[in-house]
Amino acid sequence: MPTHAELSSKLLLDAATFFRTLAEQNEELKEQMTENADVFEQLGVMISQDPEGDINGTPVAEMCGRLLKDAAGFFETLAEQNEPLKEQMTENAAVYSQVGDLVIKDPLGNMD
Repeated sequence: MPTHAELSSKLLLDAATFFRTLAEQNEELKEQMTENADVFEQLGVMISQDPEGDINGTPVAEMCGRLLKDAAGFFETLAEQNEPLKEQMTENAAVYSQVGDLVIKDPLGNMD
C-alpha cells in the first residue's frame, strides 16, 4: 500500500503533466500553466524524497496538501465549464481533495 506522501507525489506529478498539456494547447494560458506545472512537479519530488521535511518552517506535507486541494478546485471549475469532462473532473477533484487532507494529517500513513 502506498503512503499518503507517495500517492500525493504521484497526483502532483500527474497534475504537472496535465498543466503542461494545457500550456501546449492554449497560448493564453501557457505561462500560468507552465508555472503551475513547475510548482506541482517540485513539490511532487520533495514529498517523495522527504515526506516529513519542511521549507522555512512549513511542512512539505502541508504545502502538498494545500496544492492538491487547489488542484481539486481547478478540476471542479473545469467540470462546471465543460460538460463532456464533468464526471471525470468531478471524480478527480474528490480524489485530490481527499488525498490532500490525508497527507496533511499523516504523510507516512498508508492508504487503506
